[in-house]
Amino acid sequence: MAMPDTPFPHEARADLPGVPFSAMRAAILAQARETKLTVLEDGADHLTVETAHGLIGLRPGVEAETAGMVAARDARWLFVMKSAVIAQMRQMMPAVAEAMRWSESEAPGSLPPNFQFVRATRVERLGRVFLRVTLQGEDLSAYGDAAIHFRLVQPPRETEPAWPSVGANGSTVWPEGPGAPHKPVYTVRHIDHDTNTLETDVFIHAGGRTTAWAEEIIAGERDRRIVGLVGPAGAGLLDAERVIIASDETGFPAAARLLDGLQAGATGRVILEAEHGADCAYPITIPPGLEVTWLARAKGQRLGALALEALGDWSGHTIWFAGEKGDAKRLRDAAKAAGWEAGQLRVSGFWKRPEEHGAETA
Repeated sequence: MAMPDTPFPHEARADLPGVPFSAMRAAILAQARETKLTVLEDGADHLTVETAHGLIGLRPGVEAETAGMVAARDARWLFVMKSAVIAQMRQMMPAVAEAMRWSESEAPGSLPPNFQFVRATRVERLGRVFLRVTLQGEDLSAYGDAAIHFRLVQPPRETEPAWPSVGANGSTVWPEGPGAPHKPVYTVRHIDHDTNTLETDVFIHAGGRTTAWAEEIIAGERDRRIVGLVGPAGAGLLDAERVIIASDETGFPAAARLLDGLQAGATGRVILEAEHGADCAYPITIPPGLEVTWLARAKGQRLGALALEALGDWSGHTIWFAGEKGDAKRLRDAAKAAGWEAGQLRVSGFWKRPEEHGAETA
């Protein structure tokens, strides 16, 4: 266990079979430099790096040269940190990721500690193209400004639901087959810790499974009100004085949350794309230091094209972009080619155009 007087008293370690300490140290330090993480300790057999949600690092292994280490402020965040490390390892060394066994871990087959059942208590219309869903859980104390997203876990209709579980390597195992749930990522728009309720906004679009689920609740489907919540997850608020926030409807709730949380005196620009521009009537407050541009797809105006055109004027800003995946990739590649640092870019693609292998629905 980590020292009790640290901000991250919960610690776990897992051997990395066959992984040299020097090679893994170099990989972690390179990522830390790229993302501007703080290196707290870098020794002959110890490495500790601080992230937004806890510590990651390397230690001497028990039955291997190297062990991975994570530390967090509570058991839920410890599980999140372990899952993040395994996800990274799966990209680099899939066999090692599956072989990992953490010193502190939940029983395989149990519900993940960052999962809880919640009840949809209210669904209401919000503007012309959104629904606001209120969810009530047992304990939403982990939700704050450091990570503003979550997975909404919706079982299919008329099928015995199957829920996520903890795997042998300490990561989340998602069920497959007929009972597999739909698990899109959404943003916590508002939260009330006194009542353990949160509000999230759902973009209404044809074929959207969450749209259909929310509409069923409006129609009175009581047996569809119980769903799962996995989180918190993802990044938090923007810590920057100069920002560019560019989004289509899929990112409006996150953009609104970020704008609400900007530091006083922040400056920059907001670019929002909707089918008919500002007529979508989504409630979003623009701070006084930022200017806003609304784009209307119905008039041929496109978020991705404007973002690329304006990239050269945004030097020194932090860019937050949410939209089509191809547009996101082009913007990310152009920004990196122009010398932008990774810490200045939070660029996400939430859907694909139909001609690009089919549209994704949430």
